[in-house]
Amino acid sequence: MSLFRDDRRLARHPLEAQKQLSAATPVAGLWNRMGGLLSAAGRVSQLPPAAMLAVWCVECGDLPFRRGRPVLRFEPHVFFARWGERHAGRFDAHFQFGGRFGVEGARWQGHMMRARPSEDWQRFHGNQEAEYRALALATRLSDAETARQCASLGGPQIMGFNHQSCGYETATAMFRAFSRTERWQVLAFFDFCASKALLDPLQRCDWASFATIYNGPGNAAAYASRIAAAHDEACRLLAAAGQV
Repeated sequence: MSLFRDDRRLARHPLEAQKQLSAATPVAGLWNRMGGLLSAAGRVSQLPPAAMLAVWCVECGDLPFRRGRPVLRFEPHVFFARWGERHAGRFDAHFQFGGRFGVEGARWQGHMMRARPSEDWQRFHGNQEAEYRALALATRLSDAETARQCASLGGPQIMGFNHQSCGYETATAMFRAFSRTERWQVLAFFDFCASKALLDPLQRCDWASFATIYNGPGNAAAYASRIAAAHDEACRLLAAAGQV
């Protein structure tokens, strides 16, 4: 299967939308930043750009791109499965997640960290500086590749361990590409969806099926509802601007 990231036309296509939207919303801001490439890749995949805008908006909102520091969310429960289970004492001294040692909630909830065992536990989701501190702590405990495999990377929030689905040999290679430009994040989304047979449910607006695979079954209904709402907004904005 050919990769979107290897398509030379897409690699050169303008990232920004040719016709900018004036609405002050996250969906409009995302379109203005990457609508050109979304439309081009959408024509190849037969995926309307509104679907991609909706997913991106739900995954990271209007967080801006910072060169060298792509948006990320570090996942302690994934780090436990990939490293902490073999080093339980060291993991438990620095990270918590729901369902372990009486922490309330599902495994994707109750995420806490502390740099030293003597410090108080701190939440870190919702703050990119804190997310990067969590990633740095995991890197010190294990190594950079393992830590990056345990983080959702870029605007589409693709887990690092899915790097091969996006055409990268390692999570580190994907992290570095995502650090350079949002172009590679956009193309990675299309490659990931193609590898997981997700383009079809996106084309059909089957948000429940999409979210079950993309976000996991545990919280699929909530994600599906949010994606549907963002998709409706994207369709309205693009239609009003004649971009559908």
